[in-house]
Amino acid sequence: MIVISGKQFSQRLCVGAWRTFSSKVTDEPYWIAKFPDRIASFDEIPTVTEKYNPRKVPEVAEGWFKKYGHVVKEPMQYGKYNVHLFHFDDFRTVYRNDGEFPIRQSHYVIAQYRQERKHLYDHVGLGPGQGAEWSHLRNIIKGKTYALRPSQEKSEDAVNDLVEIIKTNLNDKGEIELLPWLHRWAFESIGIVALNRRLNALAKSNNELADKMVEASALTDEIIALTTMDPTTMYDERYKQLVEAQDFFYSVLRKYIDDIKRDIELEPESDGIAQVLFQSGSCTENDAITLIMDLFHGSLQTVPLTALMAFYHVARHGDIQAKAREEAKQKMPKKDSRYFRSTQSLGLTQSIVYETLRLNPPIIGNGRVIQKDLVLGGYSVPAYTNVLLHYQVACRQEENYKEPLKFIPDRAEPNRTVYVFGGSNRMCLGRVFALRQLLLVVAKVIKNFEFFYDGGEISMINQMHNKPEKPLILRLKPIDE
Repeated sequence: MIVISGKQFSQRLCVGAWRTFSSKVTDEPYWIAKFPDRIASFDEIPTVTEKYNPRKVPEVAEGWFKKYGHVVKEPMQYGKYNVHLFHFDDFRTVYRNDGEFPIRQSHYVIAQYRQERKHLYDHVGLGPGQGAEWSHLRNIIKGKTYALRPSQEKSEDAVNDLVEIIKTNLNDKGEIELLPWLHRWAFESIGIVALNRRLNALAKSNNELADKMVEASALTDEIIALTTMDPTTMYDERYKQLVEAQDFFYSVLRKYIDDIKRDIELEPESDGIAQVLFQSGSCTENDAITLIMDLFHGSLQTVPLTALMAFYHVARHGDIQAKAREEAKQKMPKKDSRYFRSTQSLGLTQSIVYETLRLNPPIIGNGRVIQKDLVLGGYSVPAYTNVLLHYQVACRQEENYKEPLKFIPDRAEPNRTVYVFGGSNRMCLGRVFALRQLLLVVAKVIKNFEFFYDGGEISMINQMHNKPEKPLILRLKPIDE
């Protein structure tokens, strides 16, 4: 006679319930072969303890996955753990159980900065905000995508300016480091959408302010990442750096906002997200500035870095590049053709963007503090555990993609790639804007240049956003029309 303990019975009951639920929704969970008759305990999750370079998190996490599997835990301060997840099914489980107010454990250094300046900020912002405070800010900006449409013509003008700047800044070998120009273009683009302003970032002179804003944004991102992963080492020194960067960022945007307020008095129906916020009746001036700052920070790194890696990949795949150029020419057959005035679809260009977001995402993934006990990878993970969803690692596995390290736009999966923007109620509010700008810049630049790359595989580092470890130099040949 076999005796089953109460604990074993509960575990088998959980597995049975899981199988019943899974049969209604999807196939059996991927981990069922590993734990066919039980749910493993939290203590059984493999534990990683080695020190590592925060800039190399993607490589470190890849090594953990290959050594230990789809779930590992990392000891943190005060007896807490980070649980690292590497499977899309677990991502879905986390997002489906997010609740009304998803919790993300990051950006605390920004929260401190804004809480110490209550005369400037009514709330800490979309990144560090939690609960009803976060929901309040999100609801203010949510649904304002209609404000994007009036900016289409100016956004296209900005990309046209970028094309001309690239032509005039190629060296005698046709080489250029595109990233600084893409950063300036991104600054100009978000200025158009958020402020209904051209900000001079793509002018031939007097564009130093844009470079300083991009630098301040990059420093802010790096400090957020470092203080989130290691909140004790050099915290005071890093916080002082953040204060200087954020003070500068605020002072510049404050001047723009003051100009906008004067414009609204003269023309109440003026376009731009800031104008919409000020006239909504549900937004204080401080909240409007907070949201505009968050929009700038969210766009100044992610969109340029994704565009750069898209150009890197097409430079290495001449056949894909040629097809994308022909597609762009069909949409914009003449030199003065306008992108937004054509209804011609850009199927391949869109696939290039999505495949770039899969292979070289601008972030390694996302994070949540789960609010209920969950079964992840076959392990019981208790409520209020911080879990990290490693999108980049999952996208580079043979179990998910055949030849995962190859750039193959034909296999682009928007439904999966959207995870790079997060999930549930806390999905990135800038997703529509980011994808629109990426399609626009990739189509326009590929139409006007032939791309070449003579170097080897580019190495990446992580400073909250993934970026090339050293300058990425591409060779471009202008195409005469």
